[in-house]
Amino acid sequence: MPPIDEANATPEELWEFYMGKYKNPNPLARRLTDRFFVSAGQAIARLPADFRLLEIGCGPGESTRRILPMLKGQSLEASEFEQRLVDLHLSRGFPVPLSQESVYALHRADDEYDCLLLLEVLEHLDDVETALGELFRVARHSVILSVPNEPLWRVLNFLRGKYWADWGNTPGHVNHWSSREFVELIGRYGNIISVQTPTPWTIVHATVKT
Repeated sequence: MPPIDEANATPEELWEFYMGKYKNPNPLARRLTDRFFVSAGQAIARLPADFRLLEIGCGPGESTRRILPMLKGQSLEASEFEQRLVDLHLSRGFPVPLSQESVYALHRADDEYDCLLLLEVLEHLDDVETALGELFRVARHSVILSVPNEPLWRVLNFLRGKYWADWGNTPGHVNHWSSREFVELIGRYGNIISVQTPTPWTIVHATVKT
């Protein structure tokens, strides 16, 4: 999808832009995305049925909608930084409680939710340390996170003819971790209980250190 002027885009334009990766007509790309959510679902399946879950940075809402059918009694809420997307979701009828907030300053009490999810967000953040600190502050039990697995992500972009001038780096990605590097990073904040590497991502589930 061609780039847009995100600062001045309408809510509908912004939603279409962020939904681009989910609307990819390439069957291989769709298969990889499906496998990503299968892996995320395996981490969620380990959570007790009475857990309260919060997804941070739900973006266009596709991840929220895919997570919902995976739940076996758990409750789910979501939040998003971009107010235009929040307003659009609410006007269309979002399937879970939704609010606006920044991952750098979550409007939540310590240990308020049993598990937090942050999927495909960290690679975009300038202040990773503050974001992780907030996630593990609000989570009582655990956090599930995902990022692109580098350099595989960029190699695959390059092979499909994308972003050659930036050596395959997707616009907006300012952080790059291999699976090993990402596990080491999250291990500073929590105890790693599972690592999954559905091509080309890394998904880590970590419990809160006590």
